[in-house]
Amino acid sequence: MVATALFLALVAAAEPSRAAADSVESMLSEESADVFLAKATLQQYLSRIVRKDWDGVRRLTHPKALAKIESGRKKAKDPGALAPWQDDSDQLKTFEFRGARQVSAGVVLVAVGEDVYHSDDQGMSTGNPAVYLLFKSRNGFLVGDKMEGVGLGRAAGEQARAAYPGWVDHQVQAQARRAEAIRNGRHR
Repeated sequence: MVATALFLALVAAAEPSRAAADSVESMLSEESADVFLAKATLQQYLSRIVRKDWDGVRRLTHPKALAKIESGRKKAKDPGALAPWQDDSDQLKTFEFRGARQVSAGVVLVAVGEDVYHSDDQGMSTGNPAVYLLFKSRNGFLVGDKMEGVGLGRAAGEQARAAYPGWVDHQVQAQARRAEAIRNGRHR
């Protein structure tokens, strides 16, 4: 009887630590504000592609990506060119988020699986992997590029800042440098 009471007391004492551990684990698994906002932007962007709202798609596309598309530096029929309005043969029907990670201040990679209808073949391809690169610009996130056929692990996020100079607003970069200096004890 005493052993049972002791056991129940130990279980009751362990409950708060389990709850605290679960709470800490959930905090660690939560995504940052930037990742959340980037995913929300991509949700809007992809939903507008499904609805064929091309003006809305253009508004959510980074201006530097639009300039590349318009100048012809990206292939007009390349779906990675972020110009679905240029080619109606492939139509995005549904999508699902598969993961996301922030690679640097103001730069987020989001992996999705896409179900696409191919009017040429009159068939569907499902779960096509793609990774979208979003940049913090104009007080929010904008879609800057799309890498097809890769998952989040194979996307070269670390090179994104070097490959896309000037795509993140200068204010975002300055805030990240200040935050880093504070963390490292080098602030004024």
